[in-house]
Amino acid sequence: MGRYNPTMYKILFLAAAVAAAPAADQAPSQYGQPQNKPYNPVIYNEKEEILPPRPFEYKYGVSDEYSQNNFDKVETQDDQGRVTGSYKVNLPDGRVQIVNYVSDENGYRADVTYEGKPVYPPEPEGGYGPYQGPGAY
Repeated sequence: MGRYNPTMYKILFLAAAVAAAPAADQAPSQYGQPQNKPYNPVIYNEKEEILPPRPFEYKYGVSDEYSQNNFDKVETQDDQGRVTGSYKVNLPDGRVQIVNYVSDENGYRADVTYEGKPVYPPEPEGGYGPYQGPGAY
């Protein structure tokens, strides 16, 4: 029983190969030449319709004392396509940023102004000192 018989392994391998081989009726079908179908993609040709400018005007704003949010915006467009507007934003340093702008055939032009003086929190006692966080050397 303990003898090595290479013929037995060859027969066992041959039997496994025959069992795994597909039968004649299970063989894959032969592929023929591919059918030559004409390629006719659908081409979408959208004609860009140039519409005349449509005048509009809108305004919105927020004034919330609890969160201290305060901003607004106004914008208008005339029948020539010229857009004018302005908006105001409260900045974290206490100032108000005001932007007045015009957008027309000459491009976008903004005039930015600030109201108020910046206010920063007081420096901590003993100063800020050198940075000692991650990456400090």
